[in-house]
Amino acid sequence: MRDFRVAPADDPEAVLAEVRERFAASRDFEADWRAQALEDLRFFHGDARNHNQWDAAAYQARSGGLDGSPRPCLTINKTAQHVFQVENDARQAAMSVKVNATGFGASAKAADVLEGIIRHIEYQSNAQQNAYANAIAGQVRVGMGWVHIVTDYLQGQDSFDQDFFIRSVPDPSFVYSDPNTIEPDHSDMRWAMIVEDIPKHVFARLYPDHEEEACVPLMLDPGEETEAQRETVRVMRYYRRSERRDVLWAAPQPDGTVKSLRQSEMTSEQLRALREAGARHRAVTQPHVEFFLIAGSTIVSHGPTVFRHVPLVPFVGIESVIRGRLDRHGLVRPLIDPQRMYNYSASAFVESVALQAKAPWLVDERAVEGWENEWSSANTSNRAYLPYRGIDPDDATPIPAPQRLDPPTGSTGHLQAMQNADLQMQMVTGQYQAEMGAPGNERSGRAINERQRQSDTANYHYTDNQGMALRLIGKILIEAIPFVYDTRRAVQVMGQDGTLSTALVMPGLDQAAAMVGPDGTPLPPQGQQGSGQPDPGRQNVVEGAMLAVNPTIGRYDVEADVGPAFATRRQDAFNAISQILASDPASAPTVLPYLFKASDFPLADEIYEALTSGPSPQLQQAQETIAQLQQELQAAQAHMQLRQADIAWRAQKAQADTQLDAMRLQVEAQARQHRDETDRMAALGSIDPQSLRPVLEELVRQVLAQERGQDMQQPQVPEPQPEPGPSAPLHTLPRLPTTNVRGDAVHAPRPVEGAVTPQPPTPGPALESGPAPPDAPAPTDPTDTPDTPDTNTPQEDLT
Repeated sequence: MRDFRVAPADDPEAVLAEVRERFAASRDFEADWRAQALEDLRFFHGDARNHNQWDAAAYQARSGGLDGSPRPCLTINKTAQHVFQVENDARQAAMSVKVNATGFGASAKAADVLEGIIRHIEYQSNAQQNAYANAIAGQVRVGMGWVHIVTDYLQGQDSFDQDFFIRSVPDPSFVYSDPNTIEPDHSDMRWAMIVEDIPKHVFARLYPDHEEEACVPLMLDPGEETEAQRETVRVMRYYRRSERRDVLWAAPQPDGTVKSLRQSEMTSEQLRALREAGARHRAVTQPHVEFFLIAGSTIVSHGPTVFRHVPLVPFVGIESVIRGRLDRHGLVRPLIDPQRMYNYSASAFVESVALQAKAPWLVDERAVEGWENEWSSANTSNRAYLPYRGIDPDDATPIPAPQRLDPPTGSTGHLQAMQNADLQMQMVTGQYQAEMGAPGNERSGRAINERQRQSDTANYHYTDNQGMALRLIGKILIEAIPFVYDTRRAVQVMGQDGTLSTALVMPGLDQAAAMVGPDGTPLPPQGQQGSGQPDPGRQNVVEGAMLAVNPTIGRYDVEADVGPAFATRRQDAFNAISQILASDPASAPTVLPYLFKASDFPLADEIYEALTSGPSPQLQQAQETIAQLQQELQAAQAHMQLRQADIAWRAQKAQADTQLDAMRLQVEAQARQHRDETDRMAALGSIDPQSLRPVLEELVRQVLAQERGQDMQQPQVPEPQPEPGPSAPLHTLPRLPTTNVRGDAVHAPRPVEGAVTPQPPTPGPALESGPAPPDAPAPTDPTDTPDTPDTNTPQEDLT
């Protein structure tokens, strides 16, 4: 291919010469395709009026132009249905651009905002119904369609802000592009132009200051201008791509990092310092696109654009270059011969039937003699009966009755040819009866989807090329957005479901995305991402806060999505969630809100909001108050439980102290009783047994007397007389000599006969040695004790 020099923008003659040269090169390279594309488009629109699906010579021969005998020339346009099948599938698909953050400070939040901005650009341009649909139609019908991206001022607003618009190119033949492109998506083309012939009065209305330019059209060859073109003005929108050369330097920083600087943005002192330091550097280029508006043979306006790629995006059908000649086509060209075969077979079939006579009567002329009028109109009138003569009046011979012949039949060969032509059309397109809507043997949804997938696979190259073009559109917009949105502004962001939100574009923001307050101040983050960077999705919630992005920070990549439309995916989600709820009803509290979110019936969104938005502010405040009161009640209950536990502990302690006091008193009483018993036993042990006998007898008598009663008349038993001997009270009874101390264990150092047998001493306080109590009598020597007790010594009452 030929390489073209770029003319200086300030030299109009050189630019016009460049345009003429490039226009001629593109026209020659695409000459075959342009002629064939025109024929393909005519064939697609063929009908019974224009007969564009018939070969000119065949139509002239059958229409009676040669021999004067016209023959049927039918047009049964089945091609349009096969083409519409591919086009409408593409229209039903959700053509959208997805933006992904790829580094250099980019964030997922900023990528979502940029994706929403592109979606809103498509929405305000009505690109799905206009630009994309028109480009897809050119792609499928003639093998090429185009989309034009422009910038313009916002309509209906007194503002100097510009925005992007995606315009349609109504005729693909208007575009002449660089023939030296290599990439399938033509992203490497160096130039392209839109050439359009518009009427002079329209040109005067659009460009009132340049009416003189309309008189000198920019033509390539003398004599090419036709009579119709003399009343039009050729307007060219010419784009060319060039590179600005620069040098990139690696500038060391005080903190040890390296910053990349372009030489065009540096001062002479900085450049000298980097050269003296021997810093790394390399040559770089910055692509940019220039625009020229040429009317007639005059450049009306020109200047730089915000684009880095030529803003003309092709939707390619089937493209190939054979021996230096370009060939493009869509779905129409393979259908031309099968369609013509079908039309010819249908015409021949009709002709064969038309040439046959109607069902006539076979009669003997003698049988209808006299009724010729009735029989001649038998095929056109509804007579109740037809009379005939059954016997010859001359010789009385019988005459055969009239007989109806068989009706005319169509040619089975022509009918078979029509069926074969229809089958061949299905073969070349990959679209069979089931794909075209005819009922098939498939009954299950999986089988039907599998058959549909086979048809999609046969024509997937159209869908893939649409995605390729859509990705280039997104790339062009991502590269140009920082240059158009170069000031602070609020932009509309559209979600996949069509919901609109607002974001703020702040080129001066120090990060790719952040939440900012009403005054534009970034809010401090609440959390961090996994990389340690602040997460703008978790900023402090402030009334009037808005998500702000800086499109100049970070690098973003684009991918295309030409899958099912959002409504189709929404229906698929609804079916899937319904199956989940049917198989697992226990998951309803968690899954049910998403079922309403995927529904498209009225009030579905309101139900989803009611299930997920939580309580109203008043109810939420009441719940918070109740929760606070519950906390206070729980604290009071806990304090009460502590008080009750303390009271119970004190009661248990008092009860334990009471029991201990009672036990101590009991122990003391037992000890005192034991001491008294000990003293009594000690006293008894020191008394002569014979002296106790009268006392015991007296006690026995008293007991018996009390039991019998004093009023009973019983003989008096003489009281036994005491034995002779001394009789004295208990305390005056003679005491045996002893050394026992009051309170000690009962024993006698020298027991006598009849005394109490001494017991072994019991361990305890009574056996512990210690000083004698002050009132205890001093021990005496047993040898000094008299044989008889001292009756004058008072004795303790033993009772």
